[in-house]
Amino acid sequence: MRRLGLALLMILVVAGPAAAAEHLPKLVLALGDTSYLSEDAVAQAGAALRTELGEFGLDEYSLLVLANVPLAAVPGEIQEGLPDFLVKGVSLLVTGGPGGFGSGGYQAIASSLPFGLRGGGDWRANPFKPVLLLEPGHRIFAGVTFPTIGAFNDLNPRPGASELAQYPGGGKFVSPLIAEAGVGSGAVVGVAFDLGAEIRGGWAAGSQFAQNLVKYLVDRSPLVPKPRKKP
Repeated sequence: MRRLGLALLMILVVAGPAAAAEHLPKLVLALGDTSYLSEDAVAQAGAALRTELGEFGLDEYSLLVLANVPLAAVPGEIQEGLPDFLVKGVSLLVTGGPGGFGSGGYQAIASSLPFGLRGGGDWRANPFKPVLLLEPGHRIFAGVTFPTIGAFNDLNPRPGASELAQYPGGGKFVSPLIAEAGVGSGAVVGVAFDLGAEIRGGWAAGSQFAQNLVKYLVDRSPLVPKPRKKP
């Protein structure tokens, strides 16, 4: 019995490190123009950045970012499974541009967006005007000042969504620029302008805004990657 006990102990000692589970940080999956998301910015949110699903399932990601990317360029498993994954708690950030929203063919996932789509070809140039913040105390606006905006996806407010910022068109013409909605257990934020282009164009506070968005949405999600066994 003593020899058997010693043998079992040796097995546990040898196998222990190999069988130990590796606990990974929260994950962010970013598709499209990821130029405004750096690994450091995502790390500040306590997460790690990925640009493809890899070995993880979508329900292991805290945040999915669709950044000015046509829906047709998004992997089919993500397109088809998105509503279910939002119910499970994946957060979603959708940012605009000529490849986003109606111009990007997002009609198939319109029910998951915090805006109402007016149709295809909604990316338009307009007179430059200041952004009107409707909820200036929201976490995503901390330390952020906005440039004037003249190009954005022309969208409608969506009933039940919280409109956070507008383009003040004048008269009855007002377009939502930033909005938030809950879909199932997930949180969704939409930004109707091209965040990457604005930052590349010299928007000094744009990187802070992107970091705020990631931090807010990662915190809102309960999802974490499943532990992996260390090799």
